[in-house]
Amino acid sequence: MNVFTLGLRVTAIANETDGIVDVIAESLPASDKRIPTKLQLKQKKDHYVGKLLQKLEENETCLAIGPTKPTPDGVLVMQPILIVTKENFDDLLAMNLFIATGGLGPKSDEVELEDTTVTNRSLAWQNDEKETSWFKLSAFGELSKQLSELAPGTPTIAVGKVSSSTKDEKTYLNYTVDKVLYLPKSSRTTPKKAADPEKGKVTTAALGSIDFSL
Repeated sequence: MNVFTLGLRVTAIANETDGIVDVIAESLPASDKRIPTKLQLKQKKDHYVGKLLQKLEENETCLAIGPTKPTPDGVLVMQPILIVTKENFDDLLAMNLFIATGGLGPKSDEVELEDTTVTNRSLAWQNDEKETSWFKLSAFGELSKQLSELAPGTPTIAVGKVSSSTKDEKTYLNYTVDKVLYLPKSSRTTPKKAADPEKGKVTTAALGSIDFSL
């Protein structure tokens, strides 16, 4: 996962080329001794965040959140998923992001939908008191294929959005995956079959040797 949260000051207002909005900014230093980091914010012109970028004025401050990559010139390039100013501060309160870590449960086959595929698969996480929490992840398209093929017990970090739905007078939590990272497994033997999520148990080997505590 590569998501930065940065407080910025706009140094050059939006420039639009081939449908892409480009805004130059610099990070707000915590002290006078820190050198501001230069950023280039890029988003599609018709995207909600792209429209916000077009409204930014020189010297205006904002909060930018999104995936970022460095350049050889020492400039960070960000494709923001959220831009927060004084005018739209409530957008920050509406953020929906979960990060779940643990070991994958039993394998699950992809299910064909009208125009894509989906895989629903459990992820187990254990706290210091050895209490196990299970998250039923839902991945679509290419992520669906990846999630269905991995071996039980694979240490995993899943990032996405949480929502709820109702069926037969019951409420269910849904964890829709936007990004999945798979880490090297422990040298210990991984069980042939991970524990049943309904029983709320999972072996230590299924969680791998990496400390996933947040």
